[in-house]
Amino acid sequence: MLKIDRKKQTLSRLGNQSLGKADITERYDLQEFISNSPQEFFGELGEDLFLIGKEIEPSTRVQDRIDLLALDREGQAVIIELKRGNHKLQLMQAIAYAAMIADWTAEDFRALLSDQQLESLECFLSVQLDDVNQTQRVILVAEGFDFSLLAAAEWLTERHQVDIHCYRIGLATDSETTAEYLVCSRVYPTPELGDEAVERGRRRVEDGPSRWNSWEQALSNVSNRDLVAFFQNELTAGREPYLLKRMLLYRGNGKRRWFMAARNRNAYVWQYGRFDDDVRFWQGRLADPTGVKPVKRGVCLRLFLETASDFHAFSVAFSGPLQEVVWQESPEPEERSPDDSELET
Repeated sequence: MLKIDRKKQTLSRLGNQSLGKADITERYDLQEFISNSPQEFFGELGEDLFLIGKEIEPSTRVQDRIDLLALDREGQAVIIELKRGNHKLQLMQAIAYAAMIADWTAEDFRALLSDQQLESLECFLSVQLDDVNQTQRVILVAEGFDFSLLAAAEWLTERHQVDIHCYRIGLATDSETTAEYLVCSRVYPTPELGDEAVERGRRRVEDGPSRWNSWEQALSNVSNRDLVAFFQNELTAGREPYLLKRMLLYRGNGKRRWFMAARNRNAYVWQYGRFDDDVRFWQGRLADPTGVKPVKRGVCLRLFLETASDFHAFSVAFSGPLQEVVWQESPEPEERSPDDSELET
């Protein structure tokens, strides 16, 4: 990492120091840094994860604990193991933890979270919470990796489809300001050329590439056929789509008021802003009124649509009475693509 001096128009190298020499421990420092700022750290790795917790006991039969446990958007459990320096047994330890939590149910994950965290997790996931932990992933974070560990990671990934990522971290220091910087880079799997290249003449899309090439592909693995039929009809009718997040956008008086995200078993609906008695309005129309709940400190609303009658009720309400309601001031800007941070309460 190089430091820029704009006045002198020069570059100078920042100092490099091992975590050990800097008295940064795995458990009491590095683990705390990450657990206190997970979005920043995972974002630096290029990972999109929801942190479940730290020092997680994978089984009552062992005293070992997982450094960090997370879920990705598809509901895969992600075991994250941290190491100062390098240790060739790091991978074996993580694989053992993955095997131990493979039988965890959604209830095991729920038990680790508060009600507010559960709500945020439901918003984060692109699958139903009951469908999490169908598969497991491993992320290793260390200052260095033994050749045998990387060879084993490649063999497990290529031959046995075990999802393993290895990230090297380092400490950079600025002697003038005493500021410290954590440097992260992916070691395995090595980045593909396509991942690293920026297309010529095109702006970089901040949200990243969509996991779906078409709506047909996006809806192909959705088990709720009422949801699929509703989305197909809405798309045919010209409803405003947002394929990147598998969403439909709904507007009132020109302003975006709802988005509807397709999940495996139901549709998750987020209402921007509030109107009088909106909770009662929706509860009286949906099969499961308990899913209607104020979110984002009470300034938005969330609800779930699962049955054909739910989707019909939403469609009738949107085209009828919802066009006449008086809105309280919306907390959201009029135009901004749906962002995952909007789903946090």
